[in-house]
Amino acid sequence: MATIDELRQEPHWSFSALNTYLNVCQAQYFFRYVERAEAERTSACFPFGRAFHAALTAQAWECLMGSSFTREEIVEQFAEIFALEVEATPNLIYKEGENFDSMLDLAGRMLDVALASWSDYYTIKGVAQAFKVEVPGLDKPLIGEFDLVVQDGRDACIVDWKTSASRWPAGKADRDLQATVFSYAYDKLNDETPLFRFDVVTKAKSPVSESHYTSRGVDDFKRFEVLAVKAQEAISKGVFLPSETSFACAECPYKDRCKTWHIKKGR
Repeated sequence: MATIDELRQEPHWSFSALNTYLNVCQAQYFFRYVERAEAERTSACFPFGRAFHAALTAQAWECLMGSSFTREEIVEQFAEIFALEVEATPNLIYKEGENFDSMLDLAGRMLDVALASWSDYYTIKGVAQAFKVEVPGLDKPLIGEFDLVVQDGRDACIVDWKTSASRWPAGKADRDLQATVFSYAYDKLNDETPLFRFDVVTKAKSPVSESHYTSRGVDDFKRFEVLAVKAQEAISKGVFLPSETSFACAECPYKDRCKTWHIKKGR
């Protein structure tokens, strides 16, 4: 199988694109995926999340080879990747009272709790596995990457790492589209419906790591297929409305463009 970077070179759909259109903001989808506009501002939380994810991926590879990082090694992994991500991120902004060093300190505390709760040393089936599947009715394949696949008892389980400003409420995992999309892809490729687990580490003074299990079935997969096709139809017709109360407004990279959206589009 090709790597995720190789798959991205060809026309495709992704969970991120579909979720942006369906659940975040159609206007943000337009600015990002149609206009391909440069971000006006990018919160440091995004390169932070990518670096945290990369550090845990490196730890998973170590475990797959029968080893494990020390605390110092995994923090060093994070620091190196975060520095590269920050340098490569256009128009980066930090929150008030936040800077590179304070975020590095936060990452150390978060990695401490992530490693303390790590239980997948001997059950790993795959790390950073790219996938590509066809979805009936879509004009391009669906691609993505499983962070981690482990054996959970009799079942395969997809693990996805998340950082979060606060602890997840009960039921959030059961409503999350990513669990549906990734479980759908795994089922398509392996003829096996997996479990799904979100491992969520909070970005707090005293971070907490929690695992949220969920699962999907045939009806969820059918619903996703219809949602994806309807989204594609709306996109092809140029339907891109701003979500005036989206949770993503506060850190939207296209705030200025959105403010003038009605002037350019309204008649």
